[in-house]
Amino acid sequence: METVSAKLLSTEDKYFIEMSEIDVSIPISDDNANNVKSAFNKLIQRLKQGEFSIELEESDAGLFYHVANEYIVQLNVELAEVHKEMEQYGFTADVIVDS
Repeated sequence: METVSAKLLSTEDKYFIEMSEIDVSIPISDDNANNVKSAFNKLIQRLKQGEFSIELEESDAGLFYHVANEYIVQLNVELAEVHKEMEQYGFTADVIVDS
């Protein structure tokens, strides 16, 4: 399983979990539902290519780092479950080859 690196970034007192290699930014201090929805749509699109987990890089952002870390833990559980369901219904690009 691939691991995607994430960083905790802050801009103008707003915090984001940034995954630059898959072009996803999840706001964790903003309640704009459209931004969160857009990020999750990108994650689901990426799941079609194969299962992955997210790993948060260490940060000294205090409370927001701990919030982001717990968010990532829960997100990884959800991504694994969604990928499993996508496989069941044939929505992934994963190919099983019989020998």
